[in-house]
Amino acid sequence: MSALGLAAPNKGFLRGLGLALAVLSVVAPALPLGPLFAQPPFPLAVLWAAYGWAAEDQSPWRAPVLLAALGLLHDQLAGGPYGLFMALYLSAYLFGRVAAVMMSAPNLVSLWGGFIVTALGTVLIAHFLARWALGDGVSARPYAEAAVITAILFPLVRPLYIEGAPSGKPGASRR
Repeated sequence: MSALGLAAPNKGFLRGLGLALAVLSVVAPALPLGPLFAQPPFPLAVLWAAYGWAAEDQSPWRAPVLLAALGLLHDQLAGGPYGLFMALYLSAYLFGRVAAVMMSAPNLVSLWGGFIVTALGTVLIAHFLARWALGDGVSARPYAEAAVITAILFPLVRPLYIEGAPSGKPGASRR
């Protein structure tokens, strides 16, 4: 109970809200909602989900399957080649698994640092994949800008995706 007599939201509710935000970040830019919902400035919440699921998810298949589906949906809505966003989201998951092992201190700076490394890793992959899939004249700059905005906002949404600092073992978290 909090000082106001309200119970804190449970973990399942927060994770469900995080998944809804990830889906919204894929669907909203494709809708005629105006420039505020374009990417950038709208964050890539799927990166938050990929990082959080990599650090805490106990299922070896659930997170990759959801990320692949969200990536294919994003590819469809963006009108690009299939597999581009799927590869980015799955690579974010893999970077997140490594960051969960390396950034294991129980504090926000460690978690944030791990997420920044994860986001920057996907920017590098986006740079090469976009040129390979779409041609040399294509820039990954809009993706990079969205990834930076996503990294800046990470501390505000962390509870939706990850409870505490990851331990040295992928799939576990410290309290």
